[in-house]
Amino acid sequence: MAGKPKLHYMNGRLRMEPIRWLLAAAGVEFEEQILESREDMEKLINDGSLMFQQVPMVEIDGMKLAQTRAILNYIAAKYNLYGRNIKERALIDMYSEGIADLYEMILRLPLFPPDEQDAKMTQIRERTTNRYFPAFEKKPGDCIMAGKPKLHYMNGRLRMEPIRWLLAAAGVEFEEQILESREDMEKLINDGSLMFQQVPMVEIDGMKLAQTRAILNYIAAKYNLYGRNIKERALIDMYSEGIADLYEMILRLPLFPPDEQDAKMTQIRERTTNRYFPAFEKVLKSHGQHYLVGNRLSKADIHLVEVIYYVEEIDPSLLTNFPLLKALKTRISNLPPVKKFLQPGSQRKPPIDAKAVKAAKEIFRI
Repeated sequence: MAGKPKLHYMNGRLRMEPIRWLLAAAGVEFEEQILESREDMEKLINDGSLMFQQVPMVEIDGMKLAQTRAILNYIAAKYNLYGRNIKERALIDMYSEGIADLYEMILRLPLFPPDEQDAKMTQIRERTTNRYFPAFEKKPGDCIMAGKPKLHYMNGRLRMEPIRWLLAAAGVEFEEQILESREDMEKLINDGSLMFQQVPMVEIDGMKLAQTRAILNYIAAKYNLYGRNIKERALIDMYSEGIADLYEMILRLPLFPPDEQDAKMTQIRERTTNRYFPAFEKVLKSHGQHYLVGNRLSKADIHLVEVIYYVEEIDPSLLTNFPLLKALKTRISNLPPVKKFLQPGSQRKPPIDAKAVKAAKEIFRI
């Protein structure tokens, strides 16, 4: 594609509006292909334009980019709105993820039944005035740290496990400060260590980084697992966001009531075999290379193999029809630092059980 970026979405804000704002702020003119019916959406899916059968999608610089964060990151990098170095980008990512959390609450408000909207509106007001706006008004605290990265989280997978995997794959030793109670969490909040009163938080290179994606992106950039240019990074981001969507479904499974879990498990199986695994099998087949992007290891490969392990815990047969994903899993698992991480006694965490769910609900007030 040449010329202006072309945005494919419905005629509304939702997940495309931040992209419109960023392009406008960068002074970039763009075109919109408005989806007016389900048939318009099906056409995009059937002609192979949508990586994960989802919009937003933006045609830009010869790519059909999906996943809102991947699109925003590419535009920001292309138009010099993404900091001057990886530390500045880490802070921009952390702040942007906090903003995205608040935006998500506002975005979803009209989707709730009318009898739930007052409670959701009260929650938005409370989070806005007590968590998000104060965080941006405040000067970030200092962090003086040398040595290994220190990970602050509970003793379980949840949102910290992709960070453990990525550090391990990069061959980086790390320490863990385990949160064992709500009091441990409150201590971190009260001493100003948590930008948005949330974990994961990682102390690294003089920063106290929060927000999982911000932490992962910084580690990937620091250890050369984030592509060689902004186009490769855009693809890595797009793939990583698709993997994160599937991981989120698996992560939330134990939190649902027992009578809802069978339906959620069926949905995971369906999405795995009909949306996510076929998309990545197609990528690997299209270029015939060992890794997803640029024929070199990236965070997308590591995240994907991590999730393949989790899918196999649910149902090993789900990988049967995807020989290239099987080969990728074997390849990544045999890398010396990953092989070490997969051994018993490492800092890798076991599947979430009822005890871990109870601890998470207590510590994080889920």
